[in-house]
This record gives sequence, C-alpha cells and structure tokens, in this order.
Amino acid sequence: MIAKITKGRRADRALRYDFGPGRDEEHINPRLVTGNVPGTVEQLAHLIDTHTARRSDISRPIWRCALRAAPDDPLLPDTTWARIAERYVSRMGYGNCPWVAVRHGDDHIHLTISRVDWTGLLVRDAFDYQRSWPVVRDIERIWKLVNAEERSNRVAPQVTRPERAASRSRGAPRPEREELRVRIRAARDATRARGRSAFEGALTEAGVEWRSHATASGGMRGYSFSLPTWQDREGGQIWIAASKVAKDLCWPQLHADLAPGSAPDPAPGGCT
Repeated sequence: MIAKITKGRRADRALRYDFGPGRDEEHINPRLVTGNVPGTVEQLAHLIDTHTARRSDISRPIWRCALRAAPDDPLLPDTTWARIAERYVSRMGYGNCPWVAVRHGDDHIHLTISRVDWTGLLVRDAFDYQRSWPVVRDIERIWKLVNAEERSNRVAPQVTRPERAASRSRGAPRPEREELRVRIRAARDATRARGRSAFEGALTEAGVEWRSHATASGGMRGYSFSLPTWQDREGGQIWIAASKVAKDLCWPQLHADLAPGSAPDPAPGGCT
C-alpha cells in the first residue's frame, strides 16, 4: 500500500474532486466509506472548513492522504477500506479531528482531514511522511496486503490497476507504459555511445512517438513518449514524461548512455 500525503487550504475543493467525475472521467460511484463528519458533500466541506477557520493562523490546515493498494492486492470491500482508514487516521494522530474517507475507484481511498481537532488545538504534522511508513507497513501486515516498499520499483514506476484496465479497454496487449519501457530501452541499448540522433532514429523505427523538451537556455531537458494507439476517449494523444516510464530514461542518464565513450552498462542515474 502506498500513502501519498499532500497539504491544502480548504476541504471543499478536495471533496469536490473526490465526488466529481475525475480529470478523465475515471471516478466510479464516489462514496463516503467512513469518517466522523455527517451530511451531504456540501455539508461535509462546509463543516470541515468552518471548523478549520477557527485557526486562521495556519496557512495549510487541510491534510490529505491517498491510500492506494498494490495491483496484486485483492479488491477490498468498503468495510475493509473503512477499517484501514480508521486505523491509519488514529495512528497518525488525527483521530480527534474532523475527517472523512472517500472512495471513487477500485484500488484507493482519499482522506480529507482538518489538522484542527474538535477542541480547537492544532495537530502537528512534523515528520508525517516518515511517521506514515510504519503505519502503512502495519496495515499491510494486519490485512495481509502486498508490502509496497519491497515491491516498489524505483527505477520503473509501478503500473496501477486503473492503468491496466484502461489499456485493456483500448485493446493493448499490455499497458502502454510497460511497452514503452521495452521499446525505449531497446533503442537506447542499440544506439549506446552513438549519440542522440541515432537514438531518436531508433525510437522512430521502434514505433515510439517522442518529443524533446528544451530548457530556457536552449539546452536539452528531456523527452516525453507515446505510442500511436495510446489515446484518450476523445482521441487525444496521451504523452508521458520519461521519468514516468523509467528513471533510467531521464535525460541525464540517457545523455551519459548515448555519449561517445559511455560505459557499456551503467547504473541507473537520477532524474531532473
């Protein structure tokens, strides 16, 4: 399970997103699974924001977290997600704060929490990213879920369940991001130490669509990639940054791989 934490100013905007159609109409049956604030969507947002406004000295009082199951995890019912949310919120120290958990897809929930507890005291969020890690590992152990820390591939980002479902609906033999990894790495390996032009030619021959991006000073910043059949519902081309395909395909590493005299099999480098 992955916990993605963000901070914000108001709950209404976050909840409108959770209960809305999503950026690409991907939200399915948005619903409240648990929490301690009653009412409709508008009432939830109004209550949380009105309560939080008691502490006007706090610039980002809304604490948000997306808890996402791994693709190999089973499909969890709402009741299980509710128990997971309640444990996570309590262990993170927000149990006495206004909060709700919303589900609008198969593999994740969104938590919206006011850092101002019911008594008006502010709950500190220091080191929350570090504190979240053992809480998530504990949840994985209790509900027998995949250990995302062990499974995560920091070189090749994980393909999500919705992404796999979308690729199947397009008739793709496998998720486009996985296909891109194979083709781009093959092009890189075939043109190692032969320069950027050779690499871009190999990409075109492999059926990879690519765009290069320049820095403000005119230098090379990196690539984004696509496949001819990778389109959204409106027929628009879907592009993905190199760092979202794999970290070893970011420009700093590609530049080192393609430069004359480069090592035959360098270790993956970082992204910018």
